[in-house]
Amino acid sequence: MKNYLINENCIYNEGKYELRTKENSQVIKMTAMRAKCLSFIIENAQEGIIERSKIAAELWGNRSHFVNDANLTQILYLIRRDLKMLGISDLFITIPRQGIQVNKDISIKTFEEKTKTQKHQVVRKMLAALTTVFSVTLGTAMYMHIH
Repeated sequence: MKNYLINENCIYNEGKYELRTKENSQVIKMTAMRAKCLSFIIENAQEGIIERSKIAAELWGNRSHFVNDANLTQILYLIRRDLKMLGISDLFITIPRQGIQVNKDISIKTFEEKTKTQKHQVVRKMLAALTTVFSVTLGTAMYMHIH
C-alpha cells in the first residue's frame, strides 16, 4: 500500500483508508470504497480525463453496468468533502458527460512512511552516535585534566 502527499500538507494512507494533515492535527477515516476510488484517481491522474465508466469498472467490476450513476457521483462528492476538510479544494474537476480530471496545480507525491521499527532503529543509531560523542568528549576532558 502506498502513501501520498497531496498539496504538501495532506497525507493519504491507502492501507489505513485515511487522510490526515501532515501535522496529524486532523484525521479522516474513509470507507474502503472511497479509498479505492481515490487511489484509482491518483494512479490515473496522468491520463487527462478519467472516464466515469473506468472508475465505475474499477469500483464495481463487472457489476458496474447495473450500478446507478448516482452512486459514483456520491462517492466523488464524499471524497471532495473529505479533502476540503483538510484544506484541499478541487483535487479533481468534473468534465461534464465524460469524467473527471486531476487538477495539475495540486502536487501529488508518493512516499514511504517509516514503520515504528524503522523509527526505533533511527533513534537507536542517534543514541549510539551521541554516546560515542559524549564518551570521546568526556575522555578528552579527563585526559586534559590529568595532563
